Amino acid sequence: MKDKKNQNLSSLGKFIEEYKLSDGVRLHMPGHKGAFGFEEDLTEIKGADSLYEAEGVILDTETEAASLFGSRSTFLGTEGSSQIIKAMCFLALKHYHEEGGSAEHPVILASRNAHKAFIYASMLLGFDIRWMSREDSAYSLCKCELTPVELEKYIDEFNKTQEQDRKSDLAAVFVTSPDYLGNMLDIKALSEVAHRKGLLFLCDNAHGAYLKLLKEDLHPLSLGADMTADSAHKTLPVLTGGAFLHVSENAPAGLEKDAKKALLMFGSTSPSYLIMNSVAESLKRIRKSDYDETVQKLAKLKGQLRALGYVLYGDEPLKLVIDLRNSVLTGPEFAEALRSYGIECEYADPDFLVTMWSPYNRYPRDTERFISALSELAADYLKKAKKKPAEFNFTLPQVHFSPRDIMFLPHKTVSVEDPSLIGKIAADAVLSCPPAVSPIIAGEEFTENIVSILLHYGVTSVEILA
Repeated sequence: MKDKKNQNLSSLGKFIEEYKLSDGVRLHMPGHKGAFGFEEDLTEIKGADSLYEAEGVILDTETEAASLFGSRSTFLGTEGSSQIIKAMCFLALKHYHEEGGSAEHPVILASRNAHKAFIYASMLLGFDIRWMSREDSAYSLCKCELTPVELEKYIDEFNKTQEQDRKSDLAAVFVTSPDYLGNMLDIKALSEVAHRKGLLFLCDNAHGAYLKLLKEDLHPLSLGADMTADSAHKTLPVLTGGAFLHVSENAPAGLEKDAKKALLMFGSTSPSYLIMNSVAESLKRIRKSDYDETVQKLAKLKGQLRALGYVLYGDEPLKLVIDLRNSVLTGPEFAEALRSYGIECEYADPDFLVTMWSPYNRYPRDTERFISALSELAADYLKKAKKKPAEFNFTLPQVHFSPRDIMFLPHKTVSVEDPSLIGKIAADAVLSCPPAVSPIIAGEEFTENIVSILLHYGVTSVEILA
């Protein structure tokens, strides 16, 4: 039976299982020595390979992942897409300089709904950011619509601001797709614009690793992105922290050559073998047919909710997002109501409630409990007279400092309701995860509009320059 079990394990899983069964004397880290049920938690002992110099069982996992996702190279991370985003930015900047770029602080053009890990990458790596954002009366923290025409306009407008005889400072384009609300950008068309302009196209695909497994392949790597950051743990059967850095077959030659160095710069030298093994085993476990069947189940569930009068939002197949902008209930209120039914959602803000589904939910139990709860809550949801949708007419704040220039300046905490906040300079991003997206970035000036947005999202205090 043990031999049969081992045949179904990944290379990494086989090594861990064999070491566990050997019942050897553990005179190495970790300090638990395999006690307390931690037998599978190892360190870089002989045969276990080493994540940042992988040439054995970990390399086998990365090779298998590259084959599944159709990448030229795939690299494993154990600290989520936060680690991968920073590494991806490092590789883009290195490519910029290797191609003859001479600006001290190259610029990455980014959609405004970037995760705070991208802001911290700017602080640590020294690149500047130019934001892409519409003036939008239907503003949400999580979304940033962007068309190919708009992207081309942003690039052209930036280039016009440069001196005529100076090489463009732009190093790459960075977008988030899917976003937290399930919106998906036209990656194919956007990447074509970026490539026509000679720029790398990077995608934070934290929520979309599973998109490769659908009947219609919607993964950004397949649609033209040069690199993507995938949080494997968000949508695949992987322990929290498991992530992929994918480099496309069509990316510039050599783009990935320093990927391990980049990942090590932003990751621990003691990566979790439990996380790595969960990634390795997931590649053996996942079936495309399971994801297609789940998409069909979700399509049916969404149809049932619409029949009850619910308005849904976003187009990502395995997110179910309820639009509460015209409802008497806010997202947190709706989420709390669902907890009384034993249902815990992914994310809620005043305007939206986000649920995430996978083949590993329990069907039909979970869908039946969900539809039963929402049937009972429908009457409250449909009371529309008590709440008017918030409209902010969002515009980008004035920039006084880059994020990197503000890191070590004196900060202080003040109340968002302090009248003197208007005109002050933000010293950090203001929202935690989820969604880790902020309406104001370090170095930008607070306006009445920004304060209104912060209050709308329940932010009570902020960091400003002292």
